[in-house]
Order: sequence, then structure tokens, then C-alpha cells
Amino acid sequence: MMLSKQKIKFSIIIFAFISLGCFGFSKTFPEKKFFLIEASFPDSGLSPLKGSSVKVRRFSISQKFEGKELVYRKDDVTYESDYYHLFFIPPATNLKEEVLKGLVQLKLFEWDASSNTKMEPTHFLEANVRSLYGDFRNSPKAVMEIEFLFYIEVDGNTKILLRKTYEKAAPIGKKEPEALVLGWSEALGQIVKDLEMDLRDKIK
Repeated sequence: MMLSKQKIKFSIIIFAFISLGCFGFSKTFPEKKFFLIEASFPDSGLSPLKGSSVKVRRFSISQKFEGKELVYRKDDVTYESDYYHLFFIPPATNLKEEVLKGLVQLKLFEWDASSNTKMEPTHFLEANVRSLYGDFRNSPKAVMEIEFLFYIEVDGNTKILLRKTYEKAAPIGKKEPEALVLGWSEALGQIVKDLEMDLRDKIK
């Protein structure tokens, strides 16, 4: 028996209501989560140069990774940003604060002259984050690459103390945001420790 046009139209309307959740069916979305990279720095047992301080003049990040969304590398040509897992603050700001914290905690400098202080900086830092992503192609890794430039200014002239790029790929075991952020924290701790060792005999 053929259904009347009116019955067919009514059935279509009922289906549309159900699809739109008008009868209590609602689509749920994942809750957004926010993360910070927080590196730990052991006591070096050394003493900083008396009165030494460092000021950041530039701390930039590649446009590929400057957004707050975590970035994953899925294959050789495909990257993916994660809308639901984000940095709590811009990643360049997060990394800058952690690097400065590390340089002071490792006793390379007495003071962070980038903070609100009247102390004149003795040394200057510029940095560029080249890579910051989760490599999820095979064995997952937290990839971080940062170029550092340290210099002093003497009688209006700039003297470069160190210019070097550090890259770490920390194994993380799981292809998950939480594991990735912990891997970045580990990678940053290693990078700053290597940086401290390279700079130690140049801070005079």
C-alpha cells in the first residue's frame, strides 16, 4: 500500500527532530584541556658570577607552532593541530619563562633581568623555537628544537658568546597529549642543562 504524501512528510519531520536532538538526544564534545611545560633543574652545586644577570630581548617561535593548539606529526607530510588540547599560555611565553628559570636555578646567572627589576643586565639572550610537536609516526616522541644566541655589549659593541641550536626528541611511550607535554618538559630540561654547560666558561 502506498503511503500518502502527508504521512511521508510527517515521517521526515520526526526523523529531523530526532537527528537534531529535539527529544533529548544531544551530541557531546570533549572538554578542552590546558597544559604547561614545566621543566625541573637539579642544583648544579656551582655558584654564579657575582652580579650577573640575563635579559631576553627576543624569544620567537616558528609560525608552524606558535598557536596554542598542540601539534602532532602524523606522517612524513601531514601535521595536525588538536583543538581540544592546548597550551595554557602561548608556547613561546611558556618556554621563555622556563628557560630563564633554569638558567637561574642552575646558578649560571644570579638574576633574571627580564622580570621587574632595576638591575642592569650583564648578558642578553635571543632565541627561536624551530620545532615543537609530537612525532606520532612510529615510536612517539616529543620533539623540541631551539636556537640560542647569547651576547654582551661592551662600549657600544656586541660580542657574541654563544650561538647554537639544540634539538631533543624525548620518547613518550603513548600518543597522548599528557605524555607529549611531559616529554617536552623532559626535553627542555635537557636542552637548558646542555646550554648551561656550554655557557659556563663563557660567563665572565
